[in-house]
Amino acid sequence: MAKDFHRKILHSALRVAGIYAAVSFAWIAFSDRAAAALAEDYAHLAGFQTAKGFFFVAATSTLLFFFSKRQLERLVAAQSERERDTTAALKEKDALLREINHRVKNNLQVIISLLHLHGRERGGYMEIEQKVRSMALVHELVTSSPDMSTLSARSFAERLADALQGSLAPGTASIRGDGDDSRLSADEAVPIGIIIAEACSNSAKHAGGEALKPVSVTITIRGDGDGLVVGIRDDGRGFPDIDDESGSINKTGIGLTLMEALADQLRGRLSIRNESGAAVELRVPREPR
Repeated sequence: MAKDFHRKILHSALRVAGIYAAVSFAWIAFSDRAAAALAEDYAHLAGFQTAKGFFFVAATSTLLFFFSKRQLERLVAAQSERERDTTAALKEKDALLREINHRVKNNLQVIISLLHLHGRERGGYMEIEQKVRSMALVHELVTSSPDMSTLSARSFAERLADALQGSLAPGTASIRGDGDDSRLSADEAVPIGIIIAEACSNSAKHAGGEALKPVSVTITIRGDGDGLVVGIRDDGRGFPDIDDESGSINKTGIGLTLMEALADQLRGRLSIRNESGAAVELRVPREPR
C-alpha cells in the first residue's frame, strides 16, 4: 500500500512537471516569433522580451499559488481526517480496555465465590479448576472474534460446541451447536458461555450412567421476541435429584449455584428439568432496539 501511494505521488509530480515544461516551451517558441514579427527594431524587441518575461512569471506564479493552495488544503484535510480516525481509534481502545477490566473484575468475583463455596463440596478444587478452564475458554472465543463487541448466536454456539468437545474426555459426549442470526454482546456471551460449559460438563460427567455411555448434547441460542433463549439438552438419564411434582432440583452444588448466579447477572430465568434427558434453559430479556 505504501509503494502504491508513493507511486501515485511520483506520477502526479511527473504529470505536473511535464505540463509545466510543455506550456513553457510552447510559450517561449511562439512568443519569440510573435515578438520578432511585431518589433520594429531591436529596442522594441527588447521591450517585448521583457514584457513577455514579466507576463510569464506573473502567470506561472498565479497558477503555482492556486495549485499549491489546493494541494495544501488537501493535505490539511487528509491530516485532519487521520487525526480524527486516530482519536476515534484511541477512544475505542480505551473503551475496550475499560470493558476488559470490568469483565476481568466480574470473573475474579465469580472465582472468589467458587472458592467460598468450596467448603460445601468434596473435590471442590478440581471442580473449580474445570470451571475456571471453561471461563478461560469462553473468553478466548469472545476475544478471538473479529468484532469483539457482538457475536453471531449461530457462530458462537457452533464454535463453543467444537471447543467444549475438544476439552472433554474422549467418548464422554458428542456436542453440537446451533443458533440463528441474533447478535450477542460480549457482556452476554461470557456468562452465557460459562453456563453452557457448566451444563455440558454436567452432561458429560453424569448423563451416561455407570456404563459411561456417550451422550449427545445439543446447544441452541436463538432470539425470542425481545430476548434470547439458550438451551442445553442431552439424551442421557436426566437429573436424578429433580422433584417430579414441583420440577425443582433437590440438591444444589457449585455448578448449579454458579449457573443461577450468572443467570441473575443477565437478569434472566434459569430452568432445569427432565425431558427425555437433562434440559437446561436460560431466558434472557433484552432491551428493545
